[in-house]
Amino acid sequence: MIAIGTTRKPTQRVRSFIKELTRVIPGSIRLTRGKQGFAEFCEAAHAAGATRLLLVGAFHGSPGRIGFLNYSGDTWEFYPPTVIIKSIQLLREVQDAQTRNIKKLVVLPDRPYDAKKATLLADALNVPYIDRDSLETLKNNTAVFRVGISRYKAMDFVSPDETQLLGPSMKVKHFLTRPMGEQKRW
Repeated sequence: MIAIGTTRKPTQRVRSFIKELTRVIPGSIRLTRGKQGFAEFCEAAHAAGATRLLLVGAFHGSPGRIGFLNYSGDTWEFYPPTVIIKSIQLLREVQDAQTRNIKKLVVLPDRPYDAKKATLLADALNVPYIDRDSLETLKNNTAVFRVGISRYKAMDFVSPDETQLLGPSMKVKHFLTRPMGEQKRW
């Protein structure tokens, strides 16, 4: 299970972003950090049954970065990748968007150049990686996390036919293939 949380004092836009992420990533839970320190927050995630942690940091009031942690043995360790976000568009801001009951999430690279980055995200989220040939076999209750870093510098959650937006879309500033680590404050 993956827990989704924020840095301290998140803005309403960051809270809305993690709410939409929780809705589109099956089996995820949203954790409120409150006044907990980083170590206490990680312990709360483990107590809730999570083995992965997705942290959303803010930059000037909007989501600014996404980092991943993995629980191995008895400690939490930062895990690649780290995504620096330029801007987001929430599902509620899209004119004709509809919510769906998502039962499965898969990661799809938009182009072959994005395969390594899509594989890193699939591993960090603990969901299957697929190629474009497998898209036709997916059912309607599946969300596709489309990674288009090389062409559009964007990532979004779409329906299997890629016509409907199912979750937030993100413009990416930097995609780091290494974990952020503790040198930056979470």
